[in-house]
Amino acid sequence: MTFSSDDLQRIVQTVWSTQIRFNLESGDSAELARRLTAEDMVSIEVAFVGDFNGKLVQRCSQHVSLTAAAAAFSTSGSEVEVSDIRDTVTEMAHMTAGNLKSLLPGKCRVCEAGEVPNAAGSEKTIATAGFTFEGEPLVVDLIESR
Repeated sequence: MTFSSDDLQRIVQTVWSTQIRFNLESGDSAELARRLTAEDMVSIEVAFVGDFNGKLVQRCSQHVSLTAAAAAFSTSGSEVEVSDIRDTVTEMAHMTAGNLKSLLPGKCRVCEAGEVPNAAGSEKTIATAGFTFEGEPLVVDLIESR
């Protein structure tokens, strides 16, 4: 497959800028991933099933997720419901995955990661993109299952 981290980076930036008008700054994905802690992270997984099997993993700080939800619902961060935060970042991950699908080999569908049985086998990260928004991290990985 000839899919690159640059491709992933372009798609994530386009989705976030067109949907919620976020100007994401590119950054070192490994460094940004280290900055994400379990206590301050919202992580979403979206599965690809078909000719390409794998998942998109999107991780961001609480600040990024809260600010994204506020932008999506045109409100201030203090007025955002907890469920709206998860819904917003899940929707952003699904939109990213939907845009990626056309670049993946063959035909596949996008579904919730929990809908796919855990298959024994290896996984390989084939693309990673790291960003900051207001200094806070957002990291997206495309992982192929074998």
